[in-house]
Amino acid sequence: MIGATGRFARDRRGSVTVEMVILFPILFAVFLMAFELGILNVRQMALARATDIAVRDVRLGAPGVADFDGFRDRICETAAIIRNCRDVLRVEMRSLPAAAWTTMTAAPKCVDRAETIDASLDFRNGVGNELMFIRVCALFQPIFPGTGLGRRLPKTAEGDYALIVTGAFVNEPAI
Repeated sequence: MIGATGRFARDRRGSVTVEMVILFPILFAVFLMAFELGILNVRQMALARATDIAVRDVRLGAPGVADFDGFRDRICETAAIIRNCRDVLRVEMRSLPAAAWTTMTAAPKCVDRAETIDASLDFRNGVGNELMFIRVCALFQPIFPGTGLGRRLPKTAEGDYALIVTGAFVNEPAI
């Protein structure tokens, strides 16, 4: 019995398997978190770029983006990576007095699937030389909701996380 135990203790076969069993879940969790973070960053970048392009069109008075639906459609066509864009996107745009230099201090408004909201009520594109603030909120489902980053992201009641883009611009004066 003592000899068999000694041979078993000296036997090196399978030692790599033990290390792999211990380290694989950790490495796999890091991979899943990195993938989730990469997708989150791509979504954020696409939303920010599409918002900048749509804001440029509004600022310059381009036709087709003067109302809420046109503005939202411009964001959605530019950010093609966002699935169901019209259903997950909420836009707030309003003028704020430049003299007081206030910003949108209220919490961002995102899509609430539980109730029907007329999102166009938060959209006022202003007139020439007016300081405008904009906030765009889009909701996304985590790809791996039960692991790492997907579990830690602040979520809505439906399990979505919000990406928010804010900005400010001055409308060009009318000629």
